Amino acid sequence: MRKPSSSSKNVIAALVAAAFGLTAGAALAQPTPQSDQSNAASPRHASKKSVRQLSSQVKQESDQMRATTSKLNRATAQLKNTTGKMKETQATETRVASAEHHVKRGERRQRSHVHSRRNAPANTTPPQQ
Repeated sequence: MRKPSSSSKNVIAALVAAAFGLTAGAALAQPTPQSDQSNAASPRHASKKSVRQLSSQVKQESDQMRATTSKLNRATAQLKNTTGKMKETQATETRVASAEHHVKRGERRQRSHVHSRRNAPANTTPPQQ
């Protein structure tokens, strides 16, 4: 059986990374399990070690993702809360503005009504007896 080329090793590393949810760069940065020249009698030892390192890295990245997700969830909850408060305040401001507008409109009507009564001719007919 022939040795895989370095490009196929990169493809395999990317596939393994995808299976573990890592980026391809992180998997390619890991040393590829090769038979160690100084320890040619136990090539499985190097494989176990690299698997252990990869598992440790996956666990660390998983913990980081969990922490990031937790922060994101807290920020989302805070944003929803703030948005709700902002909408309540906006609704209150709208009601107040509407009420002020009605009051001003009423004052204007009342003033114009008073003015129109003032300008009406006086009743000069004497009361009937």
